[in-house]
Amino acid sequence: MNGTVFYDANNKRWIARYPAGRFNTGKVIAGYGQTAEKAMARRDAALKRALNGTMRGGTITVRHVLMKYMAWIEQGNDRRNSIARKRDRLERYLKPYMGKPMKSFDSDDVGAIITAARAASTDSANSKIAKTMWGEIHQMCDFAIQRGMIEKNPTDYVIRPKYTSAARRTNELHIDERIEQGRWMLEHAARDGGTAYGMLLLACMGLRAGEIRGMEYKCFAHLLDGAWDSTTMTVQQIYDRDVETGEWRLMKHTKSNAMTHRTLAVPKPWAYNIFCFYEQIQDKHKLPYGYDGFVCLNKDGKPLTRNQQSAIWNDLRRAYINEHPDRKPIASTMRIHDMRHVIASVLVMNGATLEQVRPILGHMNAEMTAYYTALSTGFNRATMNELPELMNHGNNLLNFININNENKK
Repeated sequence: MNGTVFYDANNKRWIARYPAGRFNTGKVIAGYGQTAEKAMARRDAALKRALNGTMRGGTITVRHVLMKYMAWIEQGNDRRNSIARKRDRLERYLKPYMGKPMKSFDSDDVGAIITAARAASTDSANSKIAKTMWGEIHQMCDFAIQRGMIEKNPTDYVIRPKYTSAARRTNELHIDERIEQGRWMLEHAARDGGTAYGMLLLACMGLRAGEIRGMEYKCFAHLLDGAWDSTTMTVQQIYDRDVETGEWRLMKHTKSNAMTHRTLAVPKPWAYNIFCFYEQIQDKHKLPYGYDGFVCLNKDGKPLTRNQQSAIWNDLRRAYINEHPDRKPIASTMRIHDMRHVIASVLVMNGATLEQVRPILGHMNAEMTAYYTALSTGFNRATMNELPELMNHGNNLLNFININNENKK
């Protein structure tokens, strides 16, 4: 339970609150006592009453649904950063409706929330927060429907807002330049086989920045045994700073989200290069054979932070711009995340279907959920095997190995 317990010296009593003082849309759930244990017991009893509680007349309020929904989201979900941001957004925009009966929360209320979200955006005609709030209220209402609290989802009667980021618009307009830059950066990183190369290989298989930081060798199957025709990689965690503690730690993807927690077939030449990369970092950082920790390490042999990862990417980007100064306006805006768009584009341009690409990137929508959960790694192996050649990086095995051998000398 994400609560807090502290001693109130002025009143000489213990206070236990939920959720840790953040629930500022009304009174927090609190318990008081002469000992911490009594305060927590009373807080827990009050929370149970609130979760199962009703307004006068037995009507469940928006506040009660939100509390139940967030408690459900927190069960077994280790991504506290995402949960904290979700809670903050819902509390902020649902604040005027907290005391309203859930059955009276209608499409007009959802429309008013969308309008408020647009007003808070710098680009009201293309508001990301408006689209986000529609989706999050839709999910909360689905939760309420599944538990018999309401019969209809009010978001179904409100047109879902559209949002296209500036980065995505740039990608769509300049995808050819993005592909060329991605290929060049991959080849450039391979010249010394350092951390940048491991990072780029993972990015070229569709991993997000946090997933690259969080990738460990234990997530690979058939990498160290030489069965590179069968090598797979399970994307199941990110490495990020915890918003509550400020510490950097691994955060697991939930297995119920089959598109975020996913297993990918690793192309044979890239599996071989990752194995060589593995041997190289063993030598460099004096790691034991069988090391199964982080793939991408900093110069001190520790996992990359976000800033360290960005610094490596920025060095690659500067190297590209130095060699292609005329392309600076577009090249300088490319992010590591844009490699996902590069990969999707080269696959689709060469015949892959969206159904094949989506599970590789970890995308999912409501209509495709059932289909995606049935996909196997065998289905996407043929698709993944196309990537090395499409990125002009399928015949570089000997070059990479020779570089490693030279470095060992």
